[in-house]
Amino acid sequence: MIKHISLSIVNMVSLQVLVFLLSVSEVIGQSCPPSSGIYLRYDGNCYPNGSYFWDSSIRPTPIECGLPGATLNGGQWIGPNGTVPCDGGNNANVQCTTGSAANLSVFINPDNGFIGADGDGWYKCCLPTDCSDPNTNIIFANIFRFAEIESFIADLPSDMTVYPQEYKLNCTKTGFHQYAIDMSIGGITLTDYPGSFCNDDGNTCSGTELVSSNNTIRYTVNITWDGMNVSSGSISQSTTGDQMYQCRVADHPDSRETRIRNVTIKVPATAPSSLTEVNKTTTTITVSWTALDSSDADGYVVNITSDTDTVQTVQVEGSSNNTITLNGLRGGTTYNITVTAYQQLLGPASSTISVFTHCQEKGIYLGNNGNCYTNGSLFWDSRVNAVTEAISCVLPGTSLTTGQWVKVADPDDLVDCNRNNASDPIHCTNVTSPDATLNLYLAQRLVAAQAGLYKCCLPTDCSDPNTNIIFANIFRFAEIESFTNDLPSDMTVYPQEYKLTCTKIGHRSYGISMSIGNTALVNYTNCYDPKINCNGTELVSSTNTIRYTVNITWDGMTVSSESISQSTTGNQMYQCRVADYPNGNEIRIRNVAIKVPATAPSSLTEVNKTATTITASWTALDSSDADGYVVNVTSDTDTVQTVQVEGSSNNTITLNGLNTETTYNITVRAYQQLLGPASSTISVQTLSTVINSINWTLFSSITQLNNTQYRIDCLTTTDINPSTDVYWLVNGVMKSNSMYTSIDVLTYNNTLLVYPDPLEVSVNVTCIAMVGGVNYSQSVILHAPSGTPNNVRGFILSATSIKVNWTTSSETNGYLIEYTTGGVTRNVLSTSEDEIVLTDLSPMSIYTISVYSYIDLPSVNSTVTVLRFDVPSPVTSLSVSNVSTTGITVNWTIPSSDNYVTYYTISYTPSCPQLSSVNETVSGAPHQSTTTYSYTLIGLYSGMNYTITVRAGNLLGRSDPHSIDKDTISSSVPIGVPDYLTLIPANNNLTWNEVNCSERNGLITGYTVMISNSSITYNLTSIERYSILNDLVFGTEYNISVAAVNSVGRGPFSDPIEVEIGIVPGPVGSVSSIMDTTWAVISWSVPSYIPSDYPIITYEIGYHILFNKCCCSMVDDDDINIQRLQLSNSTNANTYINITGLDAMSCYIFGVSAYTTRGPGGWVFIANETLVSTQFVTLTLVITQEVESTNTVSGTVDGFIIAGLGAVVGLLLISLVVSIIIHIYCFIKLKTYDTTTAKQAKFDDDIPMQACELYGIHKTEDVTREAVFECPDVNVSDTAIYEET
Repeated sequence: MIKHISLSIVNMVSLQVLVFLLSVSEVIGQSCPPSSGIYLRYDGNCYPNGSYFWDSSIRPTPIECGLPGATLNGGQWIGPNGTVPCDGGNNANVQCTTGSAANLSVFINPDNGFIGADGDGWYKCCLPTDCSDPNTNIIFANIFRFAEIESFIADLPSDMTVYPQEYKLNCTKTGFHQYAIDMSIGGITLTDYPGSFCNDDGNTCSGTELVSSNNTIRYTVNITWDGMNVSSGSISQSTTGDQMYQCRVADHPDSRETRIRNVTIKVPATAPSSLTEVNKTTTTITVSWTALDSSDADGYVVNITSDTDTVQTVQVEGSSNNTITLNGLRGGTTYNITVTAYQQLLGPASSTISVFTHCQEKGIYLGNNGNCYTNGSLFWDSRVNAVTEAISCVLPGTSLTTGQWVKVADPDDLVDCNRNNASDPIHCTNVTSPDATLNLYLAQRLVAAQAGLYKCCLPTDCSDPNTNIIFANIFRFAEIESFTNDLPSDMTVYPQEYKLTCTKIGHRSYGISMSIGNTALVNYTNCYDPKINCNGTELVSSTNTIRYTVNITWDGMTVSSESISQSTTGNQMYQCRVADYPNGNEIRIRNVAIKVPATAPSSLTEVNKTATTITASWTALDSSDADGYVVNVTSDTDTVQTVQVEGSSNNTITLNGLNTETTYNITVRAYQQLLGPASSTISVQTLSTVINSINWTLFSSITQLNNTQYRIDCLTTTDINPSTDVYWLVNGVMKSNSMYTSIDVLTYNNTLLVYPDPLEVSVNVTCIAMVGGVNYSQSVILHAPSGTPNNVRGFILSATSIKVNWTTSSETNGYLIEYTTGGVTRNVLSTSEDEIVLTDLSPMSIYTISVYSYIDLPSVNSTVTVLRFDVPSPVTSLSVSNVSTTGITVNWTIPSSDNYVTYYTISYTPSCPQLSSVNETVSGAPHQSTTTYSYTLIGLYSGMNYTITVRAGNLLGRSDPHSIDKDTISSSVPIGVPDYLTLIPANNNLTWNEVNCSERNGLITGYTVMISNSSITYNLTSIERYSILNDLVFGTEYNISVAAVNSVGRGPFSDPIEVEIGIVPGPVGSVSSIMDTTWAVISWSVPSYIPSDYPIITYEIGYHILFNKCCCSMVDDDDINIQRLQLSNSTNANTYINITGLDAMSCYIFGVSAYTTRGPGGWVFIANETLVSTQFVTLTLVITQEVESTNTVSGTVDGFIIAGLGAVVGLLLISLVVSIIIHIYCFIKLKTYDTTTAKQAKFDDDIPMQACELYGIHKTEDVTREAVFECPDVNVSDTAIYEET
């Protein structure tokens, strides 16, 4: 739209305004709220930049110019007559009003009339600032009076290959309803509207109404361009180069405003030059031309025709592209090619070149006048007497070196190419490349000595034994192009008919004849081809090629053609003779010999006969005298049979289907291309019928296999005694006739039962009847298959059915299927198909399936397959190979052949618990010939251990699994890092979590701990997931990172943690206990190390009871459970505490830890027991006293009191003994434990910062409180743990 608008602006505004309009069009061209950018809106509709507005339409309704999101700051409307005043006044009756935000509207006050002539034209709106601001936003509107051309455009074709080109011119008028309009090219008007003007009220000019409110009407002219002329209807205008069209609109009747728009269509003024063939094959031609300048062409169109038909029209884009290969052509065809340049339309066409495609892709060939010719073709001198009619000898794909044309009769008579002698009628030109070519033509008529056979040699001369050679026969006057015969293919049709065809080429006046021996079959004289007066058939008019045909009938003795007859024996010699007329300058003769046996076969003799057959033989001819024989059988005068016997040595035939007691006359003829003479006739009478028929029926079901019985019925006359005159031969073994019945007074039915032959051969049964010393017989054959079915296979279909199929290599009528399980035959079925479905089977069984074939008899043997009707057995020999970083090939031996396997499941489970197992199913071909199977697992994790499990499966389920473990190869260092680094301050024990197993890339063999601060960096190694950090300086901050190590190397370090050494107190010292029955006083000494800046604020004491220990000396570190500790704090940082509410005679664990504001120190534990309660004694006494108080006799009471006191003393003594024993045991236990502790302490001397053995870690938010140390029931001094600084 902007392009067309800009054309109209040229005559109305300065070039500077036009350039600005084009520059802003992309930004503001189509914008309208709610989108951003300046816009025009009229009557509620949005309009693009450069729209037209009729002054009559904006009298009541203004044109709104807006800029969303902006604030008006001096915006303007400027027209042809200057600035349009806003909110008061007008310019050429156009006035402006301001709206909210950045919005200016222009309109014409109806009270002021219409726009003035000086106000007609382009207006620009500038927002939010005035038009002098280079950063303002601008949009254009055309306000016109009377009529205006809204647009004038050409709707051009996009497809340059369609020719001639058709397009449309559209001129759209808007405004006043009465006007004149026309479109023209040059001074020629293309429109012819009725009347002197157009009136939109009645649409008198048949335009297309687009908008009725402002009389917007579109007028269209259809243009046809043929490259030279522009035509529309009956109007035609010749033009060259760019086409200049004009649309003119004038309001009527006053023509106050005349509007003109021009459209220029770019058309090349000249055609591409120098169109040339570059290369060619049988199906392609490559051409090039001189390209035009880019200002004169956008591309090219290449047109290819053959005769008058357009074959291809191809568009080539780009002015500099001047070469094209045309594909899909026919070999040996002349194509006419032109090229046309195009811009918006096609220009004139170039000169036409003709290109003849190669006749063949490889090898030497001849061409002439757009036709291909074979070796030895004839060329009339009158048709090769110009350079444009030359005989082209071509060798595709080679370059010419020293090729030659040579006359065969005179090898020294060379044709001198490119140095033609005016006195020599034979001239030659050559083409060196891309295809070696020699073009031979005549500069004048040939003399007799120069006519004849010429040979062309390429690419070298004829003396080169490796050159390529082809022959051409150049003749003068007339010549015989061919002389052929069209012989019969069916030798049994008699008499024989065929054709002789002689084709003449050359001079149009001649005589022609065809003859056998001296007898002319046709003889035409004074033939004149323009009149076709000799009944020939014209084949090629340009060379006077005429075909003549003679129809021949041959009865074995005489050749006849119409009324002419000629007796002949042996080969038939025909001649065609052509002589030019009237002078007979050249007489041409061609001969054709047809091979015919000269003699008949001898000694035709009857060999055998029956009631319906006769066997005859004869003496065969030599292979040079016969290709075969034809036996003719007649009865009376009717031909009964004519039988062809191929091969000269085949001299015996049995004639079947004859009638009984009938006399037949038999002759035999030899044949080659035609039949020879007949032999002497013999007469043979067939025998009478004693045996009427013989046939067989199935006497029992064929599913009985070898026990199947067949009934043979032989019907004989009652002229014989069936018990004595009839017997049987079964495969040559004589059988007596013991079963016969009388069917009627004329017929006996003689019956024999037979079984299949155990040798699996066909059974030949002959019924023989003797009458008057003559044996009459008829036979029937029960055919047995020559073999058993192949490739018998079973396929499980469901839980109760199996499909069995097979193939066969011999003729058969059907199959028998026997299947057994557990040694018991379940059934025998029959089918004519090569498969069967066995149903109602029992799963978890093994079936033996035997398949027999049969024709008439079943095969004795069968092909057997065994099928486990069950889930498969497990695979065996599971192994792996080709182990890589991400793949493993799994190999296994498939289950035995009786297993039915349709698929395998391969599951592989990584050792990493965070990774899931993967299951894959691969199809397995049942009954495959191989015994092993391989499958490659891909996409595995590097350095990962996998458990690989393989199961065989079928429709009934899967086998038991077979598994194997294998690691993939580590390809790289670990990619993951240890996490949750934790330093336990009590003993500087650094711990961490192991690397995620999916990121290890193999087995982790150790860890590297990197410790650094501002003054030092060093690494430690550890094979465990912890490291005791020795020799660190108290009060110093360190950055600590850990990296995992595998067989390849070290992975990345973890994010560092920042720690400060020695910021918590050391363990308390000298923990001791004073035990009572229900309370204990725990005391301790101050830790040997207390951070100088962090004093002790309290001590935490924890304890818990042990229920499963006989004494505290048996306590080990497994008995200490921080989670069970009942916790208390000492007041005022006292170094003792009284714990009450304990159970008597119980073992307790007590622990003490010092606290600073930075956290707790390590725990120190002791174990001890509460004392025995005295309540037991008191209770005993009370009970005793209570019991004694029930007696009334004082003496008795005293006695009992004395006895009770004695009992109490005894119990106390027993308790004392038990207590002593227990303490001795605990003392021994304590000593043993002390010894062990001492040894451990000595072992740990090289770790000065560790006082008590690490017990365990219970993860809580306060990492410092997670450390648990076991110190048995002795005080442990930890002064050696921390160094004073």
